[in-house]
Amino acid sequence: MNNYITALKAEHIKKKGTGMYWVAAIIGAFMPILYALIMIIENLGDDTASKSKGSIPYNYFTDIIHEMLGGYAEFFFPLLIIISVSRITQLDHKNGGWQLMETQPVNKWAIYSSKFTVLLITNLISILTLVAASYLAGGLMMAVIEVPKAATFGFEAGPVFNIVLRLFVAGLFFTALQYLISVLMPSFVWSMLIGFFLLLGYLFLKIFNVTPGWYPLAILGKVSEYKNGSELGYWLIYSEVAALILTTATIYTGFNWYRHKGLKAAFAGTAVRAASLVGVLALTALLSWYIFKPNMYEAHNRTVIAGKLESKEKVKILYILDNFIQDTVAAIPVIDNRFQYEIKKDIPLDRYKFTFENGVNSDFYFGKNDSIYLDIKKYGNSVDGKITGTRLAENQYKQGNENNFAYVAYMLEQKQDLDNVSFYTRQIYKEWDDAMNATDKFRTADNYVPRTDFVSYTKKIITLTYLNYWYDLVKMRKAVYPGQPTKPTPEIAGMIKSVSLHDDALLSNEGYFNYVTSRLIENNEADIDEGTKILRAIAAMKPGTFKDKLLFWQLKSSLREANTIEERANLMKYYAYTFKDTKYSNIVAGINKTLDGIAKGKEAPAIAGTTIDNKPFSLEQYKGKLIAIDVWATWCGPCREESPKFEKIALKYKKEGIQFVALSTDRKIEDWYMDAKLKSKSVLQVHIDNNEFFSTAYDVEFIPRFILIGKDGKLINAKMPRPGEKTFEDIIRKELGMKEL
Repeated sequence: MNNYITALKAEHIKKKGTGMYWVAAIIGAFMPILYALIMIIENLGDDTASKSKGSIPYNYFTDIIHEMLGGYAEFFFPLLIIISVSRITQLDHKNGGWQLMETQPVNKWAIYSSKFTVLLITNLISILTLVAASYLAGGLMMAVIEVPKAATFGFEAGPVFNIVLRLFVAGLFFTALQYLISVLMPSFVWSMLIGFFLLLGYLFLKIFNVTPGWYPLAILGKVSEYKNGSELGYWLIYSEVAALILTTATIYTGFNWYRHKGLKAAFAGTAVRAASLVGVLALTALLSWYIFKPNMYEAHNRTVIAGKLESKEKVKILYILDNFIQDTVAAIPVIDNRFQYEIKKDIPLDRYKFTFENGVNSDFYFGKNDSIYLDIKKYGNSVDGKITGTRLAENQYKQGNENNFAYVAYMLEQKQDLDNVSFYTRQIYKEWDDAMNATDKFRTADNYVPRTDFVSYTKKIITLTYLNYWYDLVKMRKAVYPGQPTKPTPEIAGMIKSVSLHDDALLSNEGYFNYVTSRLIENNEADIDEGTKILRAIAAMKPGTFKDKLLFWQLKSSLREANTIEERANLMKYYAYTFKDTKYSNIVAGINKTLDGIAKGKEAPAIAGTTIDNKPFSLEQYKGKLIAIDVWATWCGPCREESPKFEKIALKYKKEGIQFVALSTDRKIEDWYMDAKLKSKSVLQVHIDNNEFFSTAYDVEFIPRFILIGKDGKLINAKMPRPGEKTFEDIIRKELGMKEL
């Protein structure tokens, strides 16, 4: 220990003038301070954030630290390690410093470990500066920008310590590896180049999602990927535990290589050295394999839903709904904000919904013999929390993998290169294969993977998605190139063969419905609309659950597409009472009643909302004016596309007798405030108070949705064309008594 302390003091004397610790502090402070300056410039004088209501409480400063983790852990921190390691080793590579040290009264381990300690101190200074600078940045922003009311400002000792610990441990392996390289390579340039190559290699591999879990920079990357750390309450996630083991092996290898002046002498000079190396490597490999080996939850012996609720409201019942027909699976009593309930009936693996009395809800996956724990935070219209238990991995997988971009979908949407069948078959198969492989790569923070039943289900859904692209291509080519067959390749044919046309378990998925119905009518050349073809094909099927679900899907759609009460009445007459299970008849009857209720000339159902100025909104306030409503949300891409067109028309007619309203259905109200503030003042910005009631009353399944209400409060059109279509403005002009354009 005396040798080590002596060597450590010597290292601190030698490093004077190098500015290593200052560089570490600067790199740690860079991102938070830059972030604060950008946010201040962008939001100066904007007080909308302070008006956020009903959002989930969060710690303002911890949130800033989380924002910093991506760039810091994956670029700036590795960059610091590369620079620091090269700097400290080159101090003694110059002028034979390493050899000179060995003449001093300290052993080689003290020399090797003292330098490594200085590197760890450098790392820790940078991490602590990142945290301190994040608090400073938060203070600067608070002094200039009004912050959301949901924010709290205390020092979260546990989460902050956890971030510091995880960053420090995750950086150990890369620091030890870079140190080994730099000690052995006298060339400053080569050690730096190898470090940069490892960093760039990680960034490149990450793009293609092929980074090995043991890659030193992938371990750092997981700190930003899993910002909140372990879902199961551990201080470190699995990759960080692996970092400790890999660091130990790397230090052992590096030190012996340095001590014996060569790889052969270090590990093959004597039998003992060779045996030691084999033992260390074997133990490292075994422990690493054990840590990186994915875990999988087993099925439970019962179907149980338990959990706790954090909310300012008194919640008495938590409802679990089936997503297919919104049927109640369970009504769970909530006592003292806690609940536990056993579901006795069989529950197929599927996406379900938990919802509260006021209609606020969220989706999750579970099935028979699952034990699920819901840790829910509910404040107003905002819901957050985490789901653990036997479907931990399944729920996290769906959160991160639902909205992947498909190039082939874009090409089909643009109707490009329809003559190039070989391009489409190659692209469909390639994207399908990539998506299938991705299902096997997913890991939670605690290295859990989805169970085999979910993986199988997910792969079927992926296959359906790409088969639907294939049949879209076939349909388009049939219209554009009649007489030219579109034949599947053996790969596409294999995909087709893998999906059954009669799988009850898949019928809650709309993609499967589209796939089955497209196959049912693919040879029907009758000169009638597609919906009627599908209804007739389903009606001819053998009675049973499968037929009922297919008919339910299509009849809902056909009722909503019908233009008149008479047309819907005919659909009800011929199809609504042919279900084997009468619950489907009752549901479509309810849908038909709702649609009749929002037919032209009917009194518009009440709409309650809150304006951006925090004032109540109701339709009665604007009686005597036409009211044009754009139903939208910040997360909705098509809404963002139509919103400027709606605003342009609003500007054009703002002096006429019409009120334009943008009605947001956002769950996170703070998101709405930020977006709504930037929109045209010619449109009244309103957030819906009860989205569930509104969606039911107006039969809102998809957005954007446009509604026109007359001066007398009666509906003119509950499903207006989009503003991008000429008929939208034509309808408004007609109701205003203006000439056609």
